[in-house]
Amino acid sequence: MCESTAYLITPEGEYKLMDYVVNVFPEADGKLCLYDLLGEKKVIEGLLKEIRLLDHKIIIEQK
Repeated sequence: MCESTAYLITPEGEYKLMDYVVNVFPEADGKLCLYDLLGEKKVIEGLLKEIRLLDHKIIIEQK
C-alpha cells in the first residue's frame, strides 16, 4: 500500500496526526491539507519537514 502516517513535531515531542494519508497539499496561507484513504481532510499549520517514502512517514513541524 502507498498510505503514510503523518506526525506532528512540537516542542513537547512527536505526535501521530493522521493515519492512511494519501495526499498532502500546501495552501497559499502556509497551511497543509492532509487527506486520508477515506477522504477525511485535516488542515494543519506547519512546515513539511521530511517525507520518508520507504517508512511511509510524513513529518510536519509545528509553526
